[in-house]
Amino acid sequence: IAEDEDANGDETGETQERKTTWKEKNLKDVQKTPSKSLARRASVASTVKSAAIPPVTPSTPRHYDVYSKGVTTTPRHRVMSVGKFSKRMTPSTPLTPSSVQTVYHQARQLFSRSADPGQLIGRDDERAKMKAFLSRCTTSKPSGCLYVSGPPGTGKSAMVNRITDETVSESANSNVKKAYINCMSIKSSKDLYYTLLDQLVTPEDDQEVDLSETDAVEALQKLFLPPKKKKSASNKVYLVVLDEIDHILTLDPESLYRVFEWSLQPTTGSRLLMVGIANALDLTDRFLPRLKSRNLKPEILPFLPYTAPQVKNIITTRLKSLLPANHPDKSFIPFFHPAAIELCSRKVATQTGDLRRAFEVCRRAIDLVESETRLKHENEIKENILQLSPSRRVLGEKHNLSTPKPGQSVAGQLVKALQGLTVETAPRVSIGHLNKVTAAAFSNGTAQRLKVLNLQQKAALCSLLAMERRNREGVFSAPGGTPSKNQHQQPLAPTVKSLYESYARLCRTDSVLHPLSSSEFREVVGSLEMVSLIAEVDGRNGSFGLARTPSSRRGKRKDVFGMGDMKVGLVADERRVASCVGFKEMEGVVEGEGRGQGILRRVLSGEGLE
Repeated sequence: IAEDEDANGDETGETQERKTTWKEKNLKDVQKTPSKSLARRASVASTVKSAAIPPVTPSTPRHYDVYSKGVTTTPRHRVMSVGKFSKRMTPSTPLTPSSVQTVYHQARQLFSRSADPGQLIGRDDERAKMKAFLSRCTTSKPSGCLYVSGPPGTGKSAMVNRITDETVSESANSNVKKAYINCMSIKSSKDLYYTLLDQLVTPEDDQEVDLSETDAVEALQKLFLPPKKKKSASNKVYLVVLDEIDHILTLDPESLYRVFEWSLQPTTGSRLLMVGIANALDLTDRFLPRLKSRNLKPEILPFLPYTAPQVKNIITTRLKSLLPANHPDKSFIPFFHPAAIELCSRKVATQTGDLRRAFEVCRRAIDLVESETRLKHENEIKENILQLSPSRRVLGEKHNLSTPKPGQSVAGQLVKALQGLTVETAPRVSIGHLNKVTAAAFSNGTAQRLKVLNLQQKAALCSLLAMERRNREGVFSAPGGTPSKNQHQQPLAPTVKSLYESYARLCRTDSVLHPLSSSEFREVVGSLEMVSLIAEVDGRNGSFGLARTPSSRRGKRKDVFGMGDMKVGLVADERRVASCVGFKEMEGVVEGEGRGQGILRRVLSGEGLE
């Protein structure tokens, strides 16, 4: 037993020694790496957290994106072609040659529409008549009406405003009050009365502004036609300028009648002096016949289109205003050669006589010569830089991307060269420049004017050509009578009424096109007259002039605009018109029409007129 115990004791000692060494070894391993249980616990904890917190995408991409916008890289070398300048995507300086104002800017401002007209040149006769009319402001009966008419661009509004402003400034004790209204901004007769009160009535006049239309009319009537008791105390004169008065006819003609009648009553002591401006020469006779029936006819001052010498004088005077006062050569004209001015004035005078069109041509010519001058200087500067380089290799940017000095860059030298130009040294507009501009500005030949017409306008013009062709063939092939008489007989030009009937008949044939109403057709004829494709004739084809309605022909009077008995509609229907386009020329336009080709071809053939 003792031996067995000793043996067991030895075994237990060995076992304890083994356990001790095993524990020490495990402790060392634990210090190096965590145990499996700890790893399991950590993994469980991470899964719990990941279930509560969303996964985070790594900020650093696995692969490098060379196209990303946020990353900027510097190229290792520059790729340049010999003999050409390398262009940078980013400008070296914010100053570019296009933003620099040259000496041409002064000349361009002279011909802009927003520029101050300055001294009005020409129109001496019109100026004298207008001053004689406005001299009534200083008389005891300052009443009257002056109707200024003329085509667009003849200086009507500018002349009226300048002379009326001078009259108001020269009046003693400011007795003259002026009101200027552009009727295109008026939407109703109520706006017209309120605008007049707003400009003529001051707070010291004890007039109410917030009134109804009836009260506004009464207030204006008291101003313009004061009672007899207040005539001696009232010394004020009211000068009213109504521009574009034909617009009021489309709103309320009665309001225009009322203003005209207020100014044309000298017996009642009117204090109103009115000046009306419009394009129509016979507006008062056509649309205001009631004035003539009451013997209240306004004075008429026509402004004719500008002639070539007048346009030349205006352009020359404006350009010479840029020269210094001590310039030795008084005949020198800056920016324009005299021959170019002569060509411009003749072109405009033969076309429309519109001074605004002449200014537009001058402005385009100045832009053209400025761009050519800019390009010429830029090419010279680049050529000089290429010649100064010894290897003729273009010098690009520096390696450190530093900006060159403004004087050394192409842009800087170009700015310096353009700013060195003066009124005397700047290249001028020549005949070649003006020919390019006028070719683009006045390239409105017959073919181009026909292309911009709509389908109804072309159908009306085709109807007129078909009628003229039928009339000519009917005269020369008329049965009966001697051939000599038929040859010498001239066909009558169709009236607007007969033209509309033929147009409607041709459109209804095979239902090719829905015809317009008679009033709409008159507007179409008027639009064709405006572009000189149809002209009013005196009875027969080829005799252009004012149409004369026979006095023996009478018809039912037509009430237009609700202004009483008048024959405006009858006269409009009795006008005879003729085409200004050849038949073959219209055939060429019809062939290129497209979708409406078949419709216009049937109308032009005149199949429904037989």
